Amino acid sequence: MGILDGKRAVVIGASGGIGLACTRLFLAEGARVAGSYRRKSAALEELSAREAALHTFSLDLTAAEEIAAQMKGAIDALGGIDILVNAAGITKPALFHAAKPEEWRAVLESNLMGAFHTTKSVILPLMRAGGGSIIEVSSVYAERGGAGQSSYCASKAALLGMTRALSVELAAKKIRVNAVAPGFIDTAMTEGFSEKQREQFLARIPMKRFGKSEEVAEICAFLASDKASYITGQVFTIDGGLSAC
Repeated sequence: MGILDGKRAVVIGASGGIGLACTRLFLAEGARVAGSYRRKSAALEELSAREAALHTFSLDLTAAEEIAAQMKGAIDALGGIDILVNAAGITKPALFHAAKPEEWRAVLESNLMGAFHTTKSVILPLMRAGGGSIIEVSSVYAERGGAGQSSYCASKAALLGMTRALSVELAAKKIRVNAVAPGFIDTAMTEGFSEKQREQFLARIPMKRFGKSEEVAEICAFLASDKASYITGQVFTIDGGLSAC
């Protein structure tokens, strides 16, 4: 018996990294999952082929006018919703003086406005379900600076503000809203680091390794479950001690 038995979860960004890890773990813990993708990965296709409890759907977080209908379709496929995980995100590194407005806008549209639209789409369905859990995937960059990451930092910091405000608005409706703030995790986003960059980052992390997507998913599963029934408005940092330095 899993901690998410009978739960219905929508995972945004299920095609790779943290979203895929959440999808796998939620299924293992007994949930039915609708996982979104911009470009379906081979890993998500393989998982979908063997898991009857997984429904996948295409979602473009920059196509604001389409999100509500696509989210409704996903929720209908599950027969309702109890959990939302916003795990999608992009980055377009550039030093601030050289940053292009259209690149900044693209990061904000995907990371912040995308989460705005998907979160807004589930609030009434969660109310009808009698409550539930919303988990926003932010980043340690929400509270730390990063050279060349001004747009990413801004988008992820805004997610934390949204999380705290929503937790107050929705507490009386039994909807809990929390965030996780991963540090350096072995995902596609960190695969592009050079060996020198990896060494520099590892030198700053007390645990001397990058995290695993599965370690972030474990926190998300806990927050999605009834075991976290009195937790809302919180940010859980998963960074191997980086933010303590």
